[in-house]
Amino acid sequence: MLALNFVLLLCSLLFFVAAFDNPFGKCSINDHQCMEKAWEKVFRTLGSTGIPEINADPIDPMILKNITEPLIDGMSLTIKQGTMKGFKNCKFNNIRLNLEKKLDTKDVFCESLKISGEFFLEGTNPMFKGIFGTESISGHGEIKAKFEQVTMKLKLPTTVIKKEDGDTYLIIYDKPQYTFDLEKPEFNIKRFVFGKNDMSEAISAFLNNNWKTLIQRFGRPVIDKSLEFLIVFANNIYDNVPAKNFLEEDLTSYIVN
Repeated sequence: MLALNFVLLLCSLLFFVAAFDNPFGKCSINDHQCMEKAWEKVFRTLGSTGIPEINADPIDPMILKNITEPLIDGMSLTIKQGTMKGFKNCKFNNIRLNLEKKLDTKDVFCESLKISGEFFLEGTNPMFKGIFGTESISGHGEIKAKFEQVTMKLKLPTTVIKKEDGDTYLIIYDKPQYTFDLEKPEFNIKRFVFGKNDMSEAISAFLNNNWKTLIQRFGRPVIDKSLEFLIVFANNIYDNVPAKNFLEEDLTSYIVN
């Protein structure tokens, strides 16, 4: 689930950089289909390579490291080292850049996102006794997770500034808001040994049977962390790429500084 809106912002910044070199042409603010297709093309062509010139890492696969996610009270799962694949094939819908309201909204739909890697699971809760045969559990293992039909909705507070060079630039000036949803995920745990027992099947069953309760907790911390990084990253792009390079409209009337 992770990064679940990582996709949006990273795509955003990739599109703007690509537009700087003008391989995709410009879009009108009101031509939503143009912007949607341009972003999808950027994902397909640059998602697996990134943009080394501006230190933009690839988004497919996305590298995951030391990401801790609470599952239920008393239990947390940390992805120590892993990857997430599938972002480069995501689709964009309902793109709206409303500078009167200072809001940029986007929907991203991903057919399938796959996580694999090493994890650490620990927790203490009386309810574990009936599930795992013990109230406390901890151990390392391997995780594979598949999330299908992932829908992400992002709201970016966005406005326009004018710099000393005379050009106008977009800027994300506040924390984004987002929601996400998905169809039933699949979890497959391997080599999770607690004491002398391999509890991989029990952990897999617990995750698969309780995903509706777990999923908002499971995905949100990693998304928050990704967005925190990407806001800084995206604004670095906006700071260097004039809006005229990727938008047809003159944004002078929207300048706030």
